[in-house]
Order: sequence, then structure tokens, then C-alpha cells
Amino acid sequence: MNVTSILLKKIILEADSDTWARIRKHYLPAEYHTVFSVINKHFEEIGSIPSFDALKLSIRSNVVLDTVFAIQAAADVEIDNSQLLEFLKNEYTQEEIMDQVSKYLEESIMMESAKENVDKLQGIIFHIEDRVELKDPNEDMQRIELFDSEEDLQNRFALGLNADYDANIKFASGDYILIGGRRGSGKSLTCSNIVANEWDKGRSSIYFTIEMTSRKILQRNCAIATGIPAASLKNRNLSHGEWQTVAKWWADRFDGGAEAYLKYTKHHSFDKLHQDLSKCHLYPEKQMDVVYDPSMTLGTIRSELDRKVERLKPSVIIVDYVNQIKKSNRGSQYDWFDQIDISTALKTMASDYGLPLISPYQTDATGEARFAKGLLDSADAAFSLEAHKGEHNCIAFDCAKMRDDDEIGFCSTVDWRSLKIGPNSAVNPKNKKESSEDDKGEGAYDM
Repeated sequence: MNVTSILLKKIILEADSDTWARIRKHYLPAEYHTVFSVINKHFEEIGSIPSFDALKLSIRSNVVLDTVFAIQAAADVEIDNSQLLEFLKNEYTQEEIMDQVSKYLEESIMMESAKENVDKLQGIIFHIEDRVELKDPNEDMQRIELFDSEEDLQNRFALGLNADYDANIKFASGDYILIGGRRGSGKSLTCSNIVANEWDKGRSSIYFTIEMTSRKILQRNCAIATGIPAASLKNRNLSHGEWQTVAKWWADRFDGGAEAYLKYTKHHSFDKLHQDLSKCHLYPEKQMDVVYDPSMTLGTIRSELDRKVERLKPSVIIVDYVNQIKKSNRGSQYDWFDQIDISTALKTMASDYGLPLISPYQTDATGEARFAKGLLDSADAAFSLEAHKGEHNCIAFDCAKMRDDDEIGFCSTVDWRSLKIGPNSAVNPKNKKESSEDDKGEGAYDM
């Protein structure tokens, strides 16, 4: 049974534009590609499937005409078009997997590391996912509900950076949120605040870091959560009371941490506390899991999420940051086309795992995304931040994109010693300046 001919015949006779819209050219054997192109051109220009007579009039090649006659002569079967398409798609997927694996085996080098091999295999998965539509829109339309459930509404995600903003704007599971800023403007700091706030609520997170090590991330998180100056933590220069606070925070991450902390209150050795805690298990349901990899790829992220999401049940995924991720070990971090693909892949991950995914991105002097403006296309929300120190001590988050709500930004206070952002609001220094200039202008006019 020639499934391709049968499916094309049924689509043409039934003028089934719904099924046609879900077919991809590469699902079909090569000898059908020209016929596909002719039908698709008619479909795009006229908005309907051509009849066999119209199709024959559009073709000049005898070879291609023979293919059309073969399609018209195909057997009539009582099988739904969606089922035939699924069979065709599955057949293509199996062949593509075999082809990609064969190429991998031919090109693999015995001296490649385990990580390189895993990245290549993950790359094959991403290639297949990119080429094959894995969701059935008809099934989705049959089961989709109009309203979010009460559970979904209760589980909406708040950034935790500004109490006033959180009271009005929350994000759905599967949302992809970008945080833009110039180099050193506080993008990673913002991510650490989000993670620390989630931990304070008793929730887990997974933080992928490319530039900062796991220890530095945890030091920041500790400063934010405890209010202890980040510089003191970094230099291990703490008062007696600060040691107590840090020890309690560190021990709270472990099952059995309470007993270890009780011992600490007697011996006061943080190193001894850490030795005791290293024999305990981390709480999976309340964990700040940090994955540090200077050569982070999409495969690394997907692999880690596959292993950890079910166990940790995180409330948020952080990828710090999108401009530094590579599609594979041989990819480029600064290829604009790759970066758009990477941003799209991160949005797909957010949807696949049903979790908000937050990633910083670099902006230029004008506030636009560096390297690829298309980064923001996949985002459900995007903010461009600007830090203000000195007399202001705040960070302003200007909303660059909001898919399902008003584009409203916010400005939060910052304790630059502990690096804690919010939750209180602050007046954006830009607004103060504009207001001041307006007042001067009005005064000059009155004179």
C-alpha cells in the first residue's frame, strides 16, 4: 500500500485543507516533492486544494504527470486522513533517526568525551523535533478548555522583585521570560533574586549558569536570602551572628540539617558543619540546583531537565544566559540565526516542561537586543533593566514585550550590600529627571 499516494488522493478529492496544512514536504518521498510544490503553490495563492484536472494543467513534465496519474489511481481506503498522515510522519521520523545516527557513527571520534557524545545525540533529538510536528492539533482542539483551572490560576508565577507589580502581573506555566541589560547591569543578580525568593517560599529551582560558578551563584543567593553583605560572604569575613545566620540557611537545604545545625551551635565550626551536612541528603522539594557549564549547549539543558524536573519539581528554570548558549559543541554563540533558534528552543522547553523559563539577554547602548533582535520573538514577556546606585539604589525594569497583558514596567529598591531587589517600589530616576525638566520648562514658560 502506497500511503503517500493514498493520502494525497484523499486530500485532493476531499479538498482537505486542514490535513494539507499539517503536511511537511520532507515527510514525502523525493519523487512526490514537485507535486507537493505545485499543490502548495495553489493552496497559498488561491487558498484551496486544486482538483486533479487543475493539477494536471499546471504540470509540464511528463515524469511529474505520471506521478499525478499514479496518485489518482491509488486505492480507495477507509482510513482517516489524520491516521495516514501520522503513519507517513512516523515512517519519515524513523528513517531520519537512522540516517542521523549513521552519520553520527561515521563521524564520531573515539577520543571524544562522554559529554561531546551526549551533546551530539541531543543534537539529533533537536534536529528531529525541529523537522517533525509532534503535537496533533485536532486532538488539542478536541480537549482544550476555554478557561485556566483554579489550580493553574493559583500556581501562576510571580517574579518576586516588586510586590506592587506581583499583585497585578503573574505568569503562566510554560511562559518564556527574557531579562535584558548591558554587561554588568544586574541580569544575573536579578536571576539570583528570583531563585532566592522561590527558595524562601519553599520551592525548588534549576539554575543553568555559563559564566559564574555554582559557588558564586550560591554565595549571591545566600546574601540575598539572609541580608548579609555579599562582600562579607565572598571574603569569609562574618561576625558571630552572621555566621549563625549563614549556618542556619546552609543547613536548611538538607534533610538532617536541623541536627547538624544544633551541633554547630556548640562547636561553631562552619567547616565541621559542612562535613556533617555532606553526609545528609538535599531536600528535593526545596532546592536551589545550580548547573555550571562554560560550554553550555541546548543538549546539556535538555538532558539536565529530563533528569531533574520530575524529582525536584521546580517552580522556575533559569538559563543564564541566552546569548552564551550553543546549539551544539561546534555551534557559534554569536551567530544571529543560531541565537534565534536557541531562543525558540528555550520557549519550547518552557512549554514542554510546563514551567516558567527565565533567561537574561544582552542589550546594546540603545536597549535593543545584541546580535539578534529576533531573540524576543519567542518570548512571552521581556524586560530591559537599568541599575541605579548612589542616591537612588534601585533597578528599573522597562517592559519591552508582554504577550497577554499591558506592557507595564516597574522599579524596585535594591540593597546593594546584600544584593536584595525589592519587594518595595522605587521612583524611576528617569521619571524624576523628566518630571524635573518638565517643571523647569513650565517655570520658564510662566516667566
